[in-house]
Amino acid sequence: MKAWRWQLEVLAVRHGVWLLPGLVLLLLAVAAWLVWLPEQEASMLKAQESLRRQRVQATPPEQAPALRLPRLPQPDQADASVRQLFALAQQHGLTIAQADYRRQDSGPVGRWQIQVPATGSYPQVRRFVRSAQAIAGLSLDEISLQRNQSGGAVEARMLFSIWYEAKGTP
Repeated sequence: MKAWRWQLEVLAVRHGVWLLPGLVLLLLAVAAWLVWLPEQEASMLKAQESLRRQRVQATPPEQAPALRLPRLPQPDQADASVRQLFALAQQHGLTIAQADYRRQDSGPVGRWQIQVPATGSYPQVRRFVRSAQAIAGLSLDEISLQRNQSGGAVEARMLFSIWYEAKGTP
């Protein structure tokens, strides 16, 4: 026993006091590598196998039920939507001097692009835009508001698009 103690004291003097805790940590790391890591690897392989089985049992995307989306209006309904947009503007007290229209029919989807310059109070414009959201196929693409004097009327420029199914699409 004295020989071991003497050798440990010599090692401590030659290599410093940290040699012994370092050796203990090294032995613990080797023990973890030999005992704990194989258990973790087996657990990981088991989880991967379980995941693989779940993927096989899952429904492929081709067999998933189709999402039913509302259809776009037909071209004649889009024309009625334009009239409904102007009726809403009049109903909310907006004054429209002149509107610019542009119709684009390319591909399976067409659109009416309508630029509407309107004059009215800010609450009137806001209520009009909010109620216009109910029109099928309508999107507000751009809006700009300008007031020349405080308390005066707001000049609003709104760019709407009314999307519809072009003729000949199922």
